[in-house]
Amino acid sequence: MRIEAYLLCWNEIDIMPLVVKHYQKFCDKITIFDNHSTDGSAELAVKLGCEVIPFGNKYFDDHENMTLKNSCWKGSKADLVIVADFDELLSAPDLHNEWAFKYFLSLYKDSTTIWKTTGWQIMNEEMPVNDLLEITNGYEFPNYAKAIVFNPQALTEINYNPGAHLCNPVGYVVWSEEPLYVLHYKHIGGVERTIKRYKEYQKRMSPYNRKHGHGRHYAQNERQLRREWAERMAKSKPLI
Repeated sequence: MRIEAYLLCWNEIDIMPLVVKHYQKFCDKITIFDNHSTDGSAELAVKLGCEVIPFGNKYFDDHENMTLKNSCWKGSKADLVIVADFDELLSAPDLHNEWAFKYFLSLYKDSTTIWKTTGWQIMNEEMPVNDLLEITNGYEFPNYAKAIVFNPQALTEINYNPGAHLCNPVGYVVWSEEPLYVLHYKHIGGVERTIKRYKEYQKRMSPYNRKHGHGRHYAQNERQLRREWAERMAKSKPLI
C-alpha cells in the first residue's frame, strides 16, 4: 500500500526534522508546499528527502491554502493521501511504528475511503527532542478533527472549507468507523514561542483573511495569549 503526504509549510524549521521523521515512518513520499519560508525550512526539507514545491505569495491566505489542499493530491497514484498543515500529525496512539500503522490502514482500505479523526490540541512548555510523540499532553479540540487522510482513487473532490476544518467529499465516499487522531503541535515550546508565532502570522495576514475574519485569533494581544495559555495548560492531560 502506497501512502503519500502533502504538507503546507511556512517557517517550521524548529519542528521540521521531527515532522518529517514522523511521516517517513509510514509514508512513501512527502511533498512539502513551502509558502516563502525565510528560516531555511525549504532547504532542510530537501536534505531530509522531501520534494519541496514553492507556492503562493508572501501572505498567510486561507483561500489560497484551501485551493491548494483541494487540488494538490489530484493525479496521485497512491492508495491513500494525507493533506495537512505542517504542524498537524496523523496518528493512531497505540500504533506508532511504520509497519503497524500501515497495517492498521490497510485493514480498512477496501471498505473505507475517508477517515474520521479526533482533534487533539497539544500543549507543552518544552520542545520534543527525538520524536514529536514524546509529547501528547493536551485536550480534545473538535475544530481540529480534520479529514486529512483519504483514498484519491475513490474521491474526485475533497472540497475543504477555509482552514480545512470541514469538507464535502465527492465520489465513492465511505467514512471510517475507526477514528484516527490529528495531533496539533502549534502550542509547544512555551507561551513565548506561541506569542512570537502569532505576531508573525498577524503581520502576514492576507487582505482576503482580514476581509473575511479568517485567522482573527492571531490578533490577540500578549495578555490574552498568556491567559489563554494558562487556561489550556490547566485542562491538559495525557492523550493515553
